[in-house]
Amino acid sequence: MVAAAKVFLWFILYSFFGWVYESILCSCTSHSLVNRGFLNGPLCPIYGFGAVTVILAFWWEPDISLWNLFLSSMVLTCTLEYITSWGMEKLFHARWWDYSDYRFQLNGRVCLLGAVAFGSFSVLLIKVVHPRVAALVNRLPPQGALAAASLCFAAGALDCFVTVRHILALNGRLAEIQQAIDSYKTQSRRRAEALKESLQSRLEEGIPAAVLEELRGRRPVAALEELRGELRERLEERFEESIHNSPRVQALLELRRFQDRRLLRAFPRLSSTRYGDALLKLRERLEKQERP
Repeated sequence: MVAAAKVFLWFILYSFFGWVYESILCSCTSHSLVNRGFLNGPLCPIYGFGAVTVILAFWWEPDISLWNLFLSSMVLTCTLEYITSWGMEKLFHARWWDYSDYRFQLNGRVCLLGAVAFGSFSVLLIKVVHPRVAALVNRLPPQGALAAASLCFAAGALDCFVTVRHILALNGRLAEIQQAIDSYKTQSRRRAEALKESLQSRLEEGIPAAVLEELRGRRPVAALEELRGELRERLEERFEESIHNSPRVQALLELRRFQDRRLLRAFPRLSSTRYGDALLKLRERLEKQERP
């Protein structure tokens, strides 16, 4: 029991280290403070899982070469990242990170650059960092380790519950926004088609059939067709604007909750597999609110 508590404390510490690393990296790239992580608290669990997995796999092999450690841990951590990305997508219908723009990537879930970085971190972890972390945790008395692990577990479980509950609620909002957008788009297409048919019928009614047939291949008719296309595009733009002005959509797009803003900032590449347009509108609203 005490041994399991100490392993869990390793997980917490490395989750915290991962959160620090990710937050600094994202804050530098976005030029603003970013609480990077799936949870609200200062933890990135995927780093904790990755670190503990590498430790349990290679800590007991002190004679392993640096090259073998690098390659083995690179494969292990990339597999974990791929499975995590796939699982979170299936659970929340969203891609939380995407390496599609990177060279040498696999389905946007893992990439060579990340693999090399995780492999290097793993070598540093086994050879430098973990001996000190293990020594620090071992200094705790058995009851202290159990108490600390229990407290961290309770706090983490509560944070996980709150976060998952909010994401599921956010998915519900996105579904409503997407439904409204699709409804307006359908209306836009129908009205544009109706207007096009009305213009066509009026044109054909006002021109004799023989003359109309003769003019079909000439430039004035082509210009008129182009005008119709431009008119349709403008109508669709007007209906797109009406989506934003709809009281229902405006209410759904309100980013009053801290977690909404935090998640959108923390995951700039977040995309929804079901409600892509709705998530894009939410992100546009956030950018508009934060614009000076």
